[in-house]
Amino acid sequence: MLTPEQRYENKIKYLELLSKLNVDLTQFSKYLDSIDYFEKPLTSQNFRAYAGGLCEYALDLYESLKFLCNSYCPISGYTEEDLIKVALLKDLYRACLYEVGTKNVKNEETNQWESVVCYKVTDNRPMYGDIGFSSYMIARYFFVLSDEQVEAIVNAEFKGGTMNDIQDIRKRFKLVTLTGMADIACYYLK
Repeated sequence: MLTPEQRYENKIKYLELLSKLNVDLTQFSKYLDSIDYFEKPLTSQNFRAYAGGLCEYALDLYESLKFLCNSYCPISGYTEEDLIKVALLKDLYRACLYEVGTKNVKNEETNQWESVVCYKVTDNRPMYGDIGFSSYMIARYFFVLSDEQVEAIVNAEFKGGTMNDIQDIRKRFKLVTLTGMADIACYYLK
């Protein structure tokens, strides 16, 4: 759980990182406010399923991605702009995915049922496909993205199933692999 102060500090850090892109953020900031980005969870039930979890995760992803790029590809040519765009935009769609709800749970101490706040998937959301592709579809309205940035946003998650070109994508665009590694690090090492 994050306090309101921690959520506000994360919001400031997020916007400060975006300001390094040297683009007009007016419309994007309005968009973030309209979807309540800084108050949304990363997931609805498990990892960082609390107010502010999404922004907190994006900031951690940025730090992990920066560390991995410096460790594995110090002369790769990845700029801070690459890292900021990929880390802060990769899960942008998740803010559209959830709405606040309530559920009844039994309090083990009192043996009474009580209503608690939870997050559930909303039906009132844009639908483009999976989270990565949907995040890209939203981000493209606000930012110019390189092919490698798009690939990292769309294909960084190590998904089940098969995708014919994913191995070639990971070889050609190292940022895809590094973002996937950073994603795993944020889930399992934090």
